[in-house]
Amino acid sequence: MERERDLFLAVLARLDEAGALQDIVLIGGWCLLVYREYFEGAAEVPMKRTTDLDFMVPNPSRIHRDVDVPLILEALGFDRSMSLPDGLVKYVHPDLEVEFLTPERGKGRDRPYRIDKLHIEAQGLRFLELLQRHVMKTSFHGMVIRVPEPAAYVLHKFIISARRTKEFKRAKDMDTACILGEYLLGLENQQCMLRDVYNGMHVKWKKELMRIVSGTSAPMYEFLNSLEADCSFLE
Repeated sequence: MERERDLFLAVLARLDEAGALQDIVLIGGWCLLVYREYFEGAAEVPMKRTTDLDFMVPNPSRIHRDVDVPLILEALGFDRSMSLPDGLVKYVHPDLEVEFLTPERGKGRDRPYRIDKLHIEAQGLRFLELLQRHVMKTSFHGMVIRVPEPAAYVLHKFIISARRTKEFKRAKDMDTACILGEYLLGLENQQCMLRDVYNGMHVKWKKELMRIVSGTSAPMYEFLNSLEADCSFLE
């Protein structure tokens, strides 16, 4: 994993130098490396090998400066790859694949969204809004980086795990959500964040989440179910 990690850090450093890192959010499996440092090396934060490096461009995007991101990636040995007929673009390296995502807008579309100031295309995906609403800044290897709040990351992982078509990815997402989620339950401030993220979710998303968690993590189900009970009491 050392080669992937070194390349990951190189991508972050180049994007930071160009001023692009302040306009995008790191999501996906590499967030775990950031969370491990954020929680002061806590062994309970799982580390999963992944070759997918995903960034979210918030919607609507408010880009501070024009940065040629493909040129930066090309200098690091990435090749631009477009799939047909959907136009999905990835930047491929023997050790990593970089993809840009954005919360789906309206009814959605079958083509990526063009982000002119970054010179990239971003694929629209459902449920990314959950991450977008809960973003934090943290220091990582001397850089200021934006990642989802760990609580939002966990709840999002539970939801998307059920939508994975590949079994190994579904199992990896579920395992990550369970381990990290149960670790967060042991931290009072993270319990509060889990409550805030959950209470701000759409009703349909809550029902889907509860269905998934009920069969995977008893501690998480008990905690989230207690929030539902509190809401019922208040009503």
